[in-house]
Amino acid sequence: MKIFSIANMKGGVGKTTTAVQLAQGLGKKGKTLLLDADQELQCAVAWRSSDDPAWSFDAVRYDGKRADKQMAGYKYVVIDSKGNEQGHDLVALARASDLLIVPTRPEGVSAAGLANTLSPLLDAGISNFRVLVVVNEGGRGEELREHLADNGIPVFNSMVRKSTAVGDSVERRIPLEAYQNRYAKTVALEYQSVLREALSYVSK
Repeated sequence: MKIFSIANMKGGVGKTTTAVQLAQGLGKKGKTLLLDADQELQCAVAWRSSDDPAWSFDAVRYDGKRADKQMAGYKYVVIDSKGNEQGHDLVALARASDLLIVPTRPEGVSAAGLANTLSPLLDAGISNFRVLVVVNEGGRGEELREHLADNGIPVFNSMVRKSTAVGDSVERRIPLEAYQNRYAKTVALEYQSVLREALSYVSK
């Protein structure tokens, strides 16, 4: 079993979109479960709640007491973290995962939140994490990615652009590639690139 966790101390950075799209891609490679640990919003479970045949994975609310039983029998597990984690929560999540993915938007507020998220990981010597730049527009994503890489922070080469098609897909409760919109399909392709990269990191 391979476990991919998606986390960031700051909300609104594309965490749930990343979790859902990675689970959708993994589901085409093997039996996949998305565990939604956001006890209040349960956005991932809500997005996946339709019976659209394009969905490729299962999604349930995370139950800490039954987590092992929930994950039993799955080849891949994606954990959409609760958000607003403390430093020790992030460290524990990383240690329980094959890869911790930290999505961030290339803007000032999100960048400040990213620094707070990365500090406890770096202080604890955690190395199995990668920062993913999402909701990219203009050249800001490239600038942030290069800045992080120059400072020794592991980053994805792949990035995901900004698109209102994501919100439309959530409203329709369908995966991005099932939405008949070229922008949605483009974002879906970018997440496929992210997935290939993520798999290459856990296979080493």
